[in-house]
Amino acid sequence: MTVGYSKFVQFVTKKLEICSLKYIKEIKKNKGGIKMKKILLVLGIMVIMAVQVMASNGVKVVDMNYVTEKLNSDAVIIDVRSEEVYNGKTPGRGIKGGHILSAINVPLDSFMAMEDDTTKLELLKSKGLTSKTKIITYCNTGRKSQALAEELVRLGYSDINNYKGSMKEWGGVSTNIVVVK
Repeated sequence: MTVGYSKFVQFVTKKLEICSLKYIKEIKKNKGGIKMKKILLVLGIMVIMAVQVMASNGVKVVDMNYVTEKLNSDAVIIDVRSEEVYNGKTPGRGIKGGHILSAINVPLDSFMAMEDDTTKLELLKSKGLTSKTKIITYCNTGRKSQALAEELVRLGYSDINNYKGSMKEWGGVSTNIVVVK
């Protein structure tokens, strides 16, 4: 996590805390009514925004158009699903097995099970990735790929993108290529 990002999160968290205390005092003064509902709505929106800021951890969320544009570029696309699913076994729930053209496989479960960061970095290096490589992660629905994306940021990678639509969306478009081995 970069120092600038960390300070930003601290700043947002502190502002949220100050605003929350202010609104809680207002709620106690005005024991109900429309004003209280407005205060609760504003407080709820602030919490949602803070969670989104803290959850992103420096990972950009991208869409199918972005992935399509990057297919023939220097970006590396990482499929975080198991090797079996990467090679074509269907994971179920109407999601296709196989992978996006040119994607490499870094299964999340085995990657996160590695004992130390050095082992993880060596694996990534063996796949041709450097800390400056533009990376796009994906899985079935975007949740597991977000976990790998955040781990890559923690390991010092700086250009990390998560394809939120993932294979659920990609495999549902007939013109998209899904490679099955």
